[in-house]
Amino acid sequence: MVKISRLFILTILISLSNRIGAQELKVVRDFRLISEIEIEKSLFNDWKVSFSPVLKLEKNATRIDEVDFDLKVKYSPLKFLSLGTGYRLIMNHRKNGNYEQKHRFMGEIGLEYDIQRFELDYRFRYQNIDDDFFQAETDMLPENILRNRLQIRYDIPKSKLTPYLFTEFYGILEHELPFAYKIKMGSGLRYNLKKYGSLKAYYRVDRELNADYPFTYFILGISYSYEF
Repeated sequence: MVKISRLFILTILISLSNRIGAQELKVVRDFRLISEIEIEKSLFNDWKVSFSPVLKLEKNATRIDEVDFDLKVKYSPLKFLSLGTGYRLIMNHRKNGNYEQKHRFMGEIGLEYDIQRFELDYRFRYQNIDDDFFQAETDMLPENILRNRLQIRYDIPKSKLTPYLFTEFYGILEHELPFAYKIKMGSGLRYNLKKYGSLKAYYRVDRELNADYPFTYFILGISYSYEF
């Protein structure tokens, strides 16, 4: 009888250990790399259409975890006002080796205001899911996201470099969850290549809010933009 009880307990322990091993543990700190190429076309003075593939690396930038394809349309009826919409195809690498597809749709309003050499840029955006799929440690993505981003740029006289600071707050429109979800803070530099486009590099910290074990990700971003 004792041997049977021990065997039963051992079986339960092995089963539990297999389940725990099969789950993907939440990564709470990581260094990640984002690279992007954007091609933008101006139409009828007030319209812009852009397409950009995005590559995201995780695990200290050693593993490809997400590939995105962005399509955006932007309309600027006034100098200080812009309206935009977009679609993103998200290809997220899962632990089984396959890529899972997600579809993000968004709409946004942008406001700009110049104060001498400073330019203030505020963006309010709604989207159906969190666009940073590679940050989700489960298959359940946060839905109905509101994003508020404030960015400050400085125009250095006679320089091709434009430094900037930004912060962005994420909220979730779900009654069961706290509204505050995530905050991003960072700084970067934009280098103007004139007719050849522009290069941008930034360093960003993403911090999860209202979670028992919040993640903090340190992200280096590099992008190239060409407009015609």
